[in-house]
Amino acid sequence: MKSPTERLASLDAFRGFDILVMIFVNYIAGMSGIPFFLRHAAADMDTFTLTDVVFPGFLFIVGVAIPLSLEKRLALGEPLGKILRRIVLRTAGLLFLGVLFVNENRYSEGATGMSRDLWYFLALLATVLLWMTYPRTDSRSKGRLYLWLRIGAAVLLFGLVIIWRGQNPDGTFSWLRHSWWGILGMIGWTYLAGSLFYLLAKGGRATLMGGLGFQVALYIGARHGVLDFLNPVNDFVQIGNIFGSHLAIVTAGMLVGTLFTPAGSGMKPKARIAWMAVFGSGLLATGFLLRPLHGFSKIHGTESYCLATSGLCLLLLLIFYWLMDVLKFRSWAAFLRPIGANPLLAYILPDIVRTLIDFGSNLFRLDLWKTVWPYWERGGGPGMLSAAGMTGVILLLTWALTRKKIILKI
Repeated sequence: MKSPTERLASLDAFRGFDILVMIFVNYIAGMSGIPFFLRHAAADMDTFTLTDVVFPGFLFIVGVAIPLSLEKRLALGEPLGKILRRIVLRTAGLLFLGVLFVNENRYSEGATGMSRDLWYFLALLATVLLWMTYPRTDSRSKGRLYLWLRIGAAVLLFGLVIIWRGQNPDGTFSWLRHSWWGILGMIGWTYLAGSLFYLLAKGGRATLMGGLGFQVALYIGARHGVLDFLNPVNDFVQIGNIFGSHLAIVTAGMLVGTLFTPAGSGMKPKARIAWMAVFGSGLLATGFLLRPLHGFSKIHGTESYCLATSGLCLLLLLIFYWLMDVLKFRSWAAFLRPIGANPLLAYILPDIVRTLIDFGSNLFRLDLWKTVWPYWERGGGPGMLSAAGMTGVILLLTWALTRKKIILKI
């Protein structure tokens, strides 16, 4: 590596790989004839599958990126207040998008006065325009255009949220609300807690390691009623689950991230590889040692599941790092890196494509899904081939838009 703070090619590629798997398993969800290892394990099955490792992969990557981002800003002399403001705003954006997506199934066209496809298409379009990184320009006219696009997107999104109505289980209607925070919301909470913890710890590995142990204990205590006195808070955000086991995944990632900051500048690649191998194996082994307590469960976010999947993610990242940043063998993952550098766009593109296809189906009174995805109902091998094709389309779109500098950053 040229410097301890340069962008890790392996991290972008690993993030792109995680997104690829996420899109594929989302497209095969609900199909018949799908192998068990590609389906989510039920909450009480005491196991996890390949699909169940995707979300921990995102949290782990967030953790690795936190030290790289914060140390870079601190090295540039950015004031702490500005850093904290950026963290809070990014968290708020992730929480908002998380709530937006988890309420989609409650959407009421009659109460809102707008078709669901149109509402979510406009909301996704506004999201892209609001959080897109516009190119730097010395032209005043272009600068004003970019500013008005952001303002227009914010006004549109605000208006859409105001008119949104969803149906509750009892038949009543309400505005957007959180039942759970969704994938993006959980990433937001753990990103907030992880960033603040890293700043307080000043990147110290001993402190971070101690925090990891406390977070595991926090989840275990919550499972056994120790945090019941905080039930009003738990009803809003589950402390043991979010700030315990899931934050532990982020903290594990932060510990790895410190290897590539100025604090780890004296480490040679071989030492980093050895550290990552030992730590990853230790996380995996600890997950299995704690398994008798609550078992492996993605739904419950058990401590054993989170530790074991953290270990797997780290060992996989180790392979990417060895190939791409040590051996400099990067051409094989060239298609993954632009996708990994633009994860939010890749996350919402399937929803945009779905909305457009639904639009077209309603407009032309045709089932366009059978045209673009002919074997979904059949399932099995043909269905998975169709899902692979759809995944390829999303990845190609993400790659093309990223090359055109259409990048979303909260």
